[in-house]
Parts: sequence; C-alpha cells; structure tokens
Amino acid sequence: MKITPELKNELKRIIWDYSIDEQTLCNIFEGKTSTFSLTKEKLYARLLLSTSWYKLLDTLGINGLKEILTDKAIDSIWIKDIREKFIYAKNALHGIS
Repeated sequence: MKITPELKNELKRIIWDYSIDEQTLCNIFEGKTSTFSLTKEKLYARLLLSTSWYKLLDTLGINGLKEILTDKAIDSIWIKDIREKFIYAKNALHGIS
C-alpha cells in the first residue's frame, strides 16, 4: 500500500509517545523493520484503535483496510468487544459471513 502524506500524518499522530523518525515509521508500517516495542502489527492495531473508521476508509481505501485488518493486528487488541468488531469488519470486507 502506498504511504500518502495523509497516512504519514495519521501515523505520526498516533505514535506521539515514541521518539521515532518518519522514515523508520514508514519502514515499520511497510514491514521492512521493527523496533523493540513497535512492530507492523502493533502499528496496525494502534491505527485501528486511534483513528475513526471513516478516516481510515478515506485514508486507506477498502483494499488498505483489508491489508491492515490482519489476524495478528486484531489479536493484539486487548479489549474483547472492540476486537470482535474488527473481526466482524474484516469478515464483512472479505465477504465472509
């Protein structure tokens, strides 16, 4: 998925508590690298939890949402009700009932 300026801004917004440069952040998002405490899946989960659904849809599109709604990202969400909503959304986007 292409990292647009809008996506970069959203990623920087949700990672306010990390001291990390923009290039490293983009590399983590693309799965090219990780840090001790931040992986691609954790970044996806944080994006899902910290950004409204409609903002994600505008920023990533349907295919981008399908890409970040991975089992690992969803499993790292510790709030059961929210995790179940993302499982439902993932299944709906993939046409699974």
